[in-house]
Amino acid sequence: MHSYFAPKPTGGPATDVRPQRSVMFRRAVHRAQRTFLAVNAVPFAVGVVLSCTAGLAAAPVHGRLTLGLVWGVLQLGVFAGSVWWYENQVTRVCDPLEQSLVSEAPGASPADESRR
Repeated sequence: MHSYFAPKPTGGPATDVRPQRSVMFRRAVHRAQRTFLAVNAVPFAVGVVLSCTAGLAAAPVHGRLTLGLVWGVLQLGVFAGSVWWYENQVTRVCDPLEQSLVSEAPGASPADESRR
């Protein structure tokens, strides 16, 4: 059985870079997830309130355009924008981490380096 955790050398520095990277990675991903949730929770809550009060959602805004319809389109735009932002954040955070793990892998070849 092969252990993925190498023992720490005695007399060497006590700090390890990998746990610090994983903690930073985890914090960055959780921060992006919290932001994504907060940005989408508020429009969703307003949409629920509008759907519960049919009279308010049916209020005309312009011609046959109602408040509920306008809010639904705005909510869709906010959701699409926040998904785009979230994907960019996670890709920015995860790609360098993945590349560093691949480059440190025992079987990494020079061809792997040239593909990046």
